[in-house]
Amino acid sequence: MRALKGVLGNRPIARMELAFLLFNVAEPAMWIAILVYAFDRGGTQAVGLVSILLMVPAGLLAPVVASLGDRFPKERVVRVGYLAQAISSAAVGVAMATDAAAPVVNALAALAAITYTTGRPNHHALLPGLARTPEELAAANSVSALMEGVGGTLGAIAAGLTLAASGPGAVYGIAAAAVTVAAALTLTVHAPRDAGSRGAFRPWSLITDTVEGLATVAKVAEARVPIVLTAVLTAAVGAVGVLTVPLAIDSLDLGEPGVGFLSTMISLGLLVGAAASIALASRRRLGVAIVVSAAWFAVSGALFGVSTTVTVAVLASVAYGSAITLLDVLSRTLLQRTTSDDVLTRVFGAVEALWMLGYGAGAALAAPLERALGLGGAFAVCGGAMLVAALVALPGLRRIDERTVVPARQLGLLRRIPMFAPLPPLDLERIAHQLDLIEVSPGTEVIRQGDIGDRFYAVEAGSFEIVHDGTTIATAGEGDYFGEIALLHDVPRTATVRATSAGAVWALDQEEFLATVTGLPQSESAAHAISAERRRTTPPA
Repeated sequence: MRALKGVLGNRPIARMELAFLLFNVAEPAMWIAILVYAFDRGGTQAVGLVSILLMVPAGLLAPVVASLGDRFPKERVVRVGYLAQAISSAAVGVAMATDAAAPVVNALAALAAITYTTGRPNHHALLPGLARTPEELAAANSVSALMEGVGGTLGAIAAGLTLAASGPGAVYGIAAAAVTVAAALTLTVHAPRDAGSRGAFRPWSLITDTVEGLATVAKVAEARVPIVLTAVLTAAVGAVGVLTVPLAIDSLDLGEPGVGFLSTMISLGLLVGAAASIALASRRRLGVAIVVSAAWFAVSGALFGVSTTVTVAVLASVAYGSAITLLDVLSRTLLQRTTSDDVLTRVFGAVEALWMLGYGAGAALAAPLERALGLGGAFAVCGGAMLVAALVALPGLRRIDERTVVPARQLGLLRRIPMFAPLPPLDLERIAHQLDLIEVSPGTEVIRQGDIGDRFYAVEAGSFEIVHDGTTIATAGEGDYFGEIALLHDVPRTATVRATSAGAVWALDQEEFLATVTGLPQSESAAHAISAERRRTTPPA
């Protein structure tokens, strides 16, 4: 409750969560409407074709569309995305209401589905910039999961009632109204980091940005581990989604309404998981929590496999829904902690694509698994696959956990440096993990006048003299810093910094320094102000 109260007390996050709730009302309603529209005109085969038409392009383009959030201010991309969803949904609704040709309706619906891929990646990538503490970010992720569960339930109910009263065109109208209000809620939200500093935008920039973001996923182990876990989870969820149909209709003899009943129980589990995730995701170490959640997922698969009564099937559904939410929130939190802000939205775009494409792949595997292993065996394999993946990933998860231990000493030092002080807490933690400690003995030259600059330094201990053209012009001690001029202005070192006693300095690489300082206007202004003052008063290092 304290975590939820803290999230609601952060007005920007609260507004984003309400907007996200409305997005999650609109999205399932949109999907239900187009599938009903297709079924009315061509039966089950048409539903399959329309699903492919909407899901495949949206899944393939999700990382491309999401890359906008790493080039332009994220809150602006979120807002424009909601407006694009409103306009495209309204267009589909008008086309349905005026009995436009089915290819026209389907094409407009496919375009709308693509616009909806901006919702989750940009929302989740924006939260780290709005959260004031890592614990608040974890709570915000859990609230987001809650909004997905509640919004999905409300969207399905609204779609059902509207279909009975008016038809699929009106459902699209409701979706358009919901995301219009969502866009309005974001008008006063402003993230502290300006993402629009990545150079000139060209027609091919989205492609190059996407490739760069995907390359980050491929190269960086900290990002790769949660992405792989998400891929396994989505495939398992896709398969279980198909397998619950014969379970409800054939094994439990509940008929077609039984499929909806089990889906409702899974939704209840999603809400339970969202509540439990607040306690788990706020932990500094998430590796064990992910393995435990994967084991819980495996338990739910085993319960599905032995479900011969409705009671057991209900227990399996609730356990399954809660495990999905736990794994989703924990993996998402891990990505936010370990991925740099400049590629974060593209990474979440890859996750969005995985959910769409992985779900389809898992659904395709469900029937062969059932034929080979039977219904119970197929459920058990789906649950077990998630547990095996988590156990294999455990060493990588432990390495990530080691990197997320708060470096309190480095954080305190960074907070006293004006150019780093304006940074959000999560960015400060990320930089603190990038610092390298260098111990020096008396007489050691940390930097030499005329050399090429490649690092920024902050003094941990000891005393240092700053020498320009052979003359000592200043001294530096604990908490002082030097080396920023060469990095900011791309000039040779203008002075030598030499240790006059045994000591130590923290070093930050040029690439990380520049990406951090130039990524936030307040930090960049502070850095250039310091630079100007030092160059005016003394020849700085």
